[in-house]
Amino acid sequence: GINVDAGLFMSYVGLFSYYNFDNWAYQPSYVSSNTPWFFNGVRIQLFLNDKLKIEPWIVNGWQSYGMFNEAPGLGVQILWRPNGSVSVLGNQYYGKDWLGLPDRWRVHSDNSLTLKYYDRPGSGFDKGAFSLTIDAGCESGAGVSCGGDDANPAQYFLGFMFYNRSWFANDKLALTLGGGGMKD
Repeated sequence: GINVDAGLFMSYVGLFSYYNFDNWAYQPSYVSSNTPWFFNGVRIQLFLNDKLKIEPWIVNGWQSYGMFNEAPGLGVQILWRPNGSVSVLGNQYYGKDWLGLPDRWRVHSDNSLTLKYYDRPGSGFDKGAFSLTIDAGCESGAGVSCGGDDANPAQYFLGFMFYNRSWFANDKLALTLGGGGMKD
């Protein structure tokens, strides 16, 4: 099927949701805090089959209500769930979205793997799953660059996070352990 939506989309980008009840932990990692919590624009959801969705975006920019520099941001989300235990999510974004800096562009890539590795209800330890997220992005133009040099310092972001969630006592108790790192 195909869906076309326009408006404000709250946190369909990345692993952590804007709504806390959707999340494994009460507070997102610092890596998640560096990805957009909303987009404003149009998304086209293409469900190629029951396991694969491709979702192009035409948006106002990076977490922006207004479009800067007369150019929309472009992106895509690819979500593949081959079965009930594996989810692979990739979000990619490009835009010239700095107010007053029309020559600066931004790219960002947010990619997650979620894997349920154990599922035996009623066994004391009922379920186990982990998530791995890797984010990378940079900006270039108007005085900065992705790699950096003497004239244009580096402006980039690289981060990862890993969480393991274990459920116990018929899913009445759960424990999440995780962490990550970032460099910018």
